[in-house]
Amino acid sequence: MVTTRAGSQHTSSTSSSTPTVTGPAADPNRIIAIVTGSNSGFGLGLCHSLLANLSTADAPVPIAVPQASALAPALRDKLATPKGEAAALESAVIRAPHPALTLVLAVRSEANALDARTAILARHRADLAKRRANGVAVPEGWEENLRVEYELVDLDQVGGDRGVLAFAERVRRRYPHVTSLFLNAGYAAITQVVIPRFMWSIVTDGPMYALHHPRYNIEEVGARSADGERGRVWGINVLAPYILSKELAPTLRASPKSLPYDPRIVYTSSIEAEAEGLSANPLDDVQLLEYETSYRASKYMGDLVVTQLDAELGNDAERPIRVISAEPGCVATNIAVSGLGAWQWLVQVKWLCYWLSFYLAYLFGSPHHPVWASDGAAPMLYAALVGSAYLLPASKLAGPKLHVVARRFRSPGVKYGEVDEWESHADVAAGVVKTCETIRREWHERQQ
Repeated sequence: MVTTRAGSQHTSSTSSSTPTVTGPAADPNRIIAIVTGSNSGFGLGLCHSLLANLSTADAPVPIAVPQASALAPALRDKLATPKGEAAALESAVIRAPHPALTLVLAVRSEANALDARTAILARHRADLAKRRANGVAVPEGWEENLRVEYELVDLDQVGGDRGVLAFAERVRRRYPHVTSLFLNAGYAAITQVVIPRFMWSIVTDGPMYALHHPRYNIEEVGARSADGERGRVWGINVLAPYILSKELAPTLRASPKSLPYDPRIVYTSSIEAEAEGLSANPLDDVQLLEYETSYRASKYMGDLVVTQLDAELGNDAERPIRVISAEPGCVATNIAVSGLGAWQWLVQVKWLCYWLSFYLAYLFGSPHHPVWASDGAAPMLYAALVGSAYLLPASKLAGPKLHVVARRFRSPGVKYGEVDEWESHADVAAGVVKTCETIRREWHERQQ
């Protein structure tokens, strides 16, 4: 049975019964995954790939197989022998009974949620039909037990019925646990893509660099949240992920230990998330209101916040929750094309040109251009599903960052990395977290 959730209602696509607010009963053999921004771009691609991977039967889950390129240097000996490689493959096999899946789409509008849900299920059904036609096994009861649901949330709001705090409260009330929290939604206040600058960047920096370090976008300076209280880009890309992580940590800890995957939080970073994106004194403008390029700075701040959360939650004595950054490369998503103008026909033409330029980069061997959002989602899924034995513990490294590696005409790989200059920016990270925590507590007090 596939169910849908909206606001305070719970309706079944296979029944005409009266809606009820009753949440699902606790099921120790059910993976519950939440994906913010799941109606388009990397979020939608992540959902497609998640269903494709978790419906694997009698074989290693492809994206959960440990990759040598994705291991920290201290762990690479684990794959250095045939015995180690066999153990790695074995670690990615889901044991019977195969767990069910509830996928929660966290989006702003019901229309977007329904469209995304329809697209996800249609593609998954087609994939399963193709597998069966080829004699590939599908877990028994997989389709019958699959739930694709949605919850509405506006990450620009902290309070209110659609705000982040209310969303977290609904999740805590309706779901007995959460296994994977994908903090994927992002926002860039891009008002224009300056084509002459783009062409000049290709000439001076080379096409590969220009296509994954866009220095030709014009962004709105000082964009504020709808209530006027915060920097909008900072609020969506930094504050909202922090609040969701803190608010849902107890629900993640409740994830049954019998499930094949440990509770994890995965933050969708950016290839632009680098220390050089910050000003000389970043804590003087922590909400990035004076930045001409707030997006890249916000994504780097998000990475820094992740290091602090991983150090805190990943070392929890009761139940560690790893918090990991993942960088999906460059794909023509809504963020990438948000500055292409208001004339829809021209936007479509420009988008096609943008996509073709990314595809050419892919053909020429760029590791940063996976072309398809579902391929770009590889490091996010790997971060959530790879065995904990193949991650350095948070006590040894609280700044891991996994990167996509596009490979021509092959499935993408995952590469190990660390948040750029995270150790030397620990004071900035602590300052940003302090600001986020202050806002979270203030809003709790307001809503009492």
